[in-house]
Amino acid sequence: MNFIILGAGGIGSFYGAKLINSGHNVLFIARGKHLIALQENTLKLKHPRFNFNKKVNALELSELNTLFLQKVDAIIITTKSTTTNSIAEQLASKLNFIEEIPFIVSLQNGVENEEILCKYFPKEKVIGGLCRKIGAHILKPGLIEATGDVETIIGAMKLTNKSKAFLLDFTNILTKANTLCMITDNIKFELWKKLIINNGVNAICALLKIETGILMHHKKLSKIVLNLMKETASAAKVDGVLFFDEDINQMYELIKKFDSIKPSMLVDVENNRKIELEEICEIVIKNNEKQNLDSPYTRTVSTLLEYTYIENKKEL
Repeated sequence: MNFIILGAGGIGSFYGAKLINSGHNVLFIARGKHLIALQENTLKLKHPRFNFNKKVNALELSELNTLFLQKVDAIIITTKSTTTNSIAEQLASKLNFIEEIPFIVSLQNGVENEEILCKYFPKEKVIGGLCRKIGAHILKPGLIEATGDVETIIGAMKLTNKSKAFLLDFTNILTKANTLCMITDNIKFELWKKLIINNGVNAICALLKIETGILMHHKKLSKIVLNLMKETASAAKVDGVLFFDEDINQMYELIKKFDSIKPSMLVDVENNRKIELEEICEIVIKNNEKQNLDSPYTRTVSTLLEYTYIENKKEL
């Protein structure tokens, strides 16, 4: 199959490398020094159980043309959720002239990306997705470090015969690439399930500048994580997604067994990049406010991180 990885950062590069190793054609969309490194040298990826060092095809989004897009089976979006609207708008302008557009697969953080994508593309072409149990980031332009045994969950926003066939094909492809992939008929539930974990560990790890392993095995800090998760479960009700206490407790215990990783927000803080507070923390606060509920743990962690990060950026 022919794929585009839109957002060749840590996660995007990992999936792209896996697909290339399995014999598929991949074009990476990147920018800046990382793009230059990919074009002039190779993509290097280091993982405890997987290494990759090959020449790859890479372009800027603006360089994509309609003729090439006609040959693409799927576009996998792995950009920050903060860019979803602008990315979708640019992509839609290029796909408007194609009769049968590729499937658009989101593997981003947050619970709103798929709804945004459905505003720009036919709903039956949008595939919601998430990856978990993996951390991946750019060490330097062209070099990726990844840890953890990735699990991918995908589901159609509107199930048709074609989208069902794609889900099965994509699952088989990732399975043959030695990664676990599962299909769900309730992607919204799975996205909120990931957000429960994300809101539990992402911002607090960035605030304290520690990995998840240290966080989850600290007696007092791990209790804060549990309360962050409970606030997220409460926020999910606004979206019609229900979680019970036993669900939260099971996820909490599961996180303790994950490989210790640097969450994406910690990596962004370390690299002075924009952080996904709106998409991970603020959605929890806003949804609970709609129910006349406060989110004291999420609000505190988010506010402290926002203040300290912005102040540190001012000093640079």
